[in-house]
Amino acid sequence: MPQFSRGEILSFQRIKGREKLRESDRMSKDVSLMQQTARRMSGFLGRESTVVRTLRPAYEEFLDWSYQRRGIPWSINGEAYRIDPRQRHRLAENYDASVAEFLRERVPPGAVCFDVGANVGVYVLQFARWSGETGHVVAFEPNPSAVTVLRKHVAMNDLMEQVTIVPMAVGRSGGEAKFYACGADGMSRLGEANRLIADRAVEMRVPVITLDEFCAGEGLRPDWLFIDIEGFEIGALEGARNLIERSGAALNIVVEMHPSVWDSAGTTRSCAEDLLASLELRAVPLTGQTNPLGEYGIVWLERR
Repeated sequence: MPQFSRGEILSFQRIKGREKLRESDRMSKDVSLMQQTARRMSGFLGRESTVVRTLRPAYEEFLDWSYQRRGIPWSINGEAYRIDPRQRHRLAENYDASVAEFLRERVPPGAVCFDVGANVGVYVLQFARWSGETGHVVAFEPNPSAVTVLRKHVAMNDLMEQVTIVPMAVGRSGGEAKFYACGADGMSRLGEANRLIADRAVEMRVPVITLDEFCAGEGLRPDWLFIDIEGFEIGALEGARNLIERSGAALNIVVEMHPSVWDSAGTTRSCAEDLLASLELRAVPLTGQTNPLGEYGIVWLERR
């Protein structure tokens, strides 16, 4: 059996490594070309055409296999990430672009960010990027299917040390509540099913916690609070009253408002106005709405 020196072995390893890298590059280019072709075909035939719907599962499985189950390269608002190919429609390449720009300019390195209603992680990934290695993201998500995907996205992007996932809903009081979910769909919600997924939604019970309870128990105080929970946002703010009052101007709050379904969450516009007034907050629209407490959209809760 031939004997090789350490130098020769290292040389062989470098050559082998370069061969693997070239092979990986060739595969990535081939897969990228296939993705471009698939996009053109989908655009021509229609994303929801019978042909595209039939071929989609096999295509997504191929993408997953091609990237060794480590996620496909994906751009969200100009930043590079890795995602599960089956979740492409939930992580648009231009996702709330104006809101992302607003946050990117203001979230500093080292910031502690709470994402309430994290779903599969589109804002979790971005908050982790904006706050950097010294920052921390706490993601609240009660939907078991969405949590499974969220954990996968966190791992795919090597963010396990930066992100804490709390598999609970956030509300005005702690306990347990009915939750209606349809897979990992972002329209899943407490109280009653969103009418757009009502025929497919499954009822379950999920644990609920208030932000005041969580912060007191964990000894944490966020710098940024982002809330998107399908109409239950005012209740979540009520359950964070102590946090908001004690933090003062140090806490930045961004909320996706869903006033059309507040009644199903036990909230009215009057309740929302009274709460914001008592906390000395004013809703500033970030997505072009003219009536921030009367129209759907994302707002920044500015200090009065």
